[in-house]
Amino acid sequence: MLVETMIAAVLALAPADIGADPGLTEQVLTELNRARADPQGYADELRTYRDGFDGLVVYSPESPDGIMTREGIAAVDDAIAFLDRQPALGPLAGSPVLARGAGALVADQATSTRVGHLTLTGLDPSARMRLHGGNIYVGEVISYGPPDPRSVVRQLIVDDGVARRGHRSLVFSLQYQFAGVECGAHARYGAMCVIDLAATPDGSPKLPGSPPQMAALSDGQ
Repeated sequence: MLVETMIAAVLALAPADIGADPGLTEQVLTELNRARADPQGYADELRTYRDGFDGLVVYSPESPDGIMTREGIAAVDDAIAFLDRQPALGPLAGSPVLARGAGALVADQATSTRVGHLTLTGLDPSARMRLHGGNIYVGEVISYGPPDPRSVVRQLIVDDGVARRGHRSLVFSLQYQFAGVECGAHARYGAMCVIDLAATPDGSPKLPGSPPQMAALSDGQ
């Protein structure tokens, strides 16, 4: 059985003076589960979002001043096509253990301009999870910039500028049933959210007899 850690990161351009809403963490998980439960409905929302593009800049109620993208509407169209054929999935249950692993990265980068999955001391998602009472079999996605739940989840699903759409794949992976979300400030992008995903509440392997966890190491590029 091949079991590896899946990781992915998202970079976004956003004002650096906003910071994260203290209630954002719970709202992001709710929004994530809303998209998983109704992918076709979410595709319809992206069709409306698509209308806000002017070249590579997109304007939305959440970002009325506009956000620069890398691909423009091409990434949105790709996400819409994916969602139109994506079956509905069950909700991700919140996990305090996974949230602690995610929170360790948020705390580490709060006053830093660094991005990515490693802490200043070199701890990757698996190492952070073990340090905070969990196991190593986790996937991780990171959003930098968006300060509201809709924009965070939309960024992960559209996956602008990410050739293999690794974040979208993790968000809609059948193997994950639990998530730990932590959001906070980031010195460069204003806000960040880290979501750690696992098949079990603490990142342990699934029980014997369960479908194998097949994953390829990914940096989301």
